[in-house]
Amino acid sequence: MSDAPRSEGGLVARDLTVRYGGVVANEGVTIEVRPGQVVGLIGPNGAGKTTLFNCILGSLRPDAGSVSLNGVDLGSMSVHRRARMGMGRTFQRIELFSDTTVAEHLLIAERVRRGNGALWKDLLGRGRPTSDEIRRCGEVLDLLGLTDLAEEPIESLSLGQGRLVEVGRALVTGPRLLLLDEPSSGLDRTETDALASTLAEIQREKEFAVLLVEHDVELVAAFTERTYVLDFGHLIADGPTGQMMADARVRSAYLGDLEVGR
Repeated sequence: MSDAPRSEGGLVARDLTVRYGGVVANEGVTIEVRPGQVVGLIGPNGAGKTTLFNCILGSLRPDAGSVSLNGVDLGSMSVHRRARMGMGRTFQRIELFSDTTVAEHLLIAERVRRGNGALWKDLLGRGRPTSDEIRRCGEVLDLLGLTDLAEEPIESLSLGQGRLVEVGRALVTGPRLLLLDEPSSGLDRTETDALASTLAEIQREKEFAVLLVEHDVELVAAFTERTYVLDFGHLIADGPTGQMMADARVRSAYLGDLEVGR
């Protein structure tokens, strides 16, 4: 495993420890995602991935350790404040507003990002999107190849399309760091490969950092450059993704005989 994080830029989660009674969910875990870097986080069920993810997001307070973004200690900052600092996320279970169109859904995210009270006007039926908001949402729809679906109701979308909309909701906030929580969940191999290709293309263009928590190791291998591996709450290995897929410790704890190509 690597030593302490090398830089102050990007995300640094240092020495995070979380205990639930006598159960240790994370024990002194340190990870780093540098600006523009795409990093994977893998491990078996119960390894502590979700706990670590929630500590980074701010929805869970660690018993020890710290989280910083671009040199700023996030400390007791709420989830919303962290989002406004440039932290975007998706959910393992798709959480979309079923009674909106695709474009309306992204517009809601844009208005939440601005935090200027416009969302309350929307909820009261008095809001009108500005030209800047329409432009920003249109750019994201174009990036994701969803322009033709802009006026389609969310409830009519396929699972794969819904995943893209959820990514779009995060992108419209202009994240410096995008946290992806099992984005391939429920997708078949073809849909997952298409999602990986889209994510890679957008990340190259926008150059935001990514932390990917994912069970689909083929997606991790195709999309990430570095991977951290958790087992029973401990970081057991980290390094270039290709090396991690062949690492004896990782294969013993998680991959077994699975062959993963790059």
